[in-house]
Amino acid sequence: MKTFTIALAALTAITSAAPTLETRTPGSVLICTGENYTGECERLQVPFNTCQQLAAPYRNNVGSFRPDVGAYCRITYTAEKCTTHGDAFVEPTPGAPTLHHFDDPATGTNMDAGSNMTSFLCQECTNCT
Repeated sequence: MKTFTIALAALTAITSAAPTLETRTPGSVLICTGENYTGECERLQVPFNTCQQLAAPYRNNVGSFRPDVGAYCRITYTAEKCTTHGDAFVEPTPGAPTLHHFDDPATGTNMDAGSNMTSFLCQECTNCT
């Protein structure tokens, strides 16, 4: 019985020290100052259909951006705040891991959208994975 109690205590210590998985929910976005989700990163929970204006350190300084499954976001990098259609749509897969080297869908040119990104607006998307 003593061996069982020691083993149970050890197992409890191991499981309580184990890292927890981060909960991801629709409306949550990962935003980082560095490309490929490096640098200063933050997971933001945002309401759907509401413009989110970026503040420091992310305003005009986004290296990567990814919404969680169940949402897609319109990012704005040609205006001071969200526009009706945004400049580009970002889906959960693959997200936008390289916004400083981004292929602009309107012009087809490679540009530094991250140094101009000011805002984003997310919407529910039941088919986004």
